[in-house]
Formats: sequence, C-alpha cells, structure tokens
Amino acid sequence: MSTTVKMWAVFDPEGKPVEWSLRPNEEWCIEDFIGQSSWGNYEKESHTCRPVRVTIEELPQGEK
Repeated sequence: MSTTVKMWAVFDPEGKPVEWSLRPNEEWCIEDFIGQSSWGNYEKESHTCRPVRVTIEELPQGEK
C-alpha cells in the first residue's frame, strides 16, 4: 500500500533535493535546513525551497 503527500524540500544549486530537508511546510523546511536568518545567503547560492510530492510505500515486514 502507498500514499502520496505534499511536502517541502530544499534543492541545491544543481537542482538536486536535499533529502533530509523534507518537511510538511515551507517554513519548517527552511528553519530546519539552516534557519530563517541565514536562508538569504543560501538563496544567493541558488538554493530553493519548493513543494514536492512524496510517495510513501510500506515495506514488507523484515525488509530494510
């Protein structure tokens, strides 16, 4: 069984998502990534925070 949810992620200058930055809203995504006060510096380096769809699929028991 799987489900899809909307979350927010930081993307690096190459357009790759920073996986550990996934959060349920934009504010938390930025705050947990670097903090609001420093975010402007990252934006200047072409980091972005954008909405994404995340599909969650339960693994069979015992599978890692």
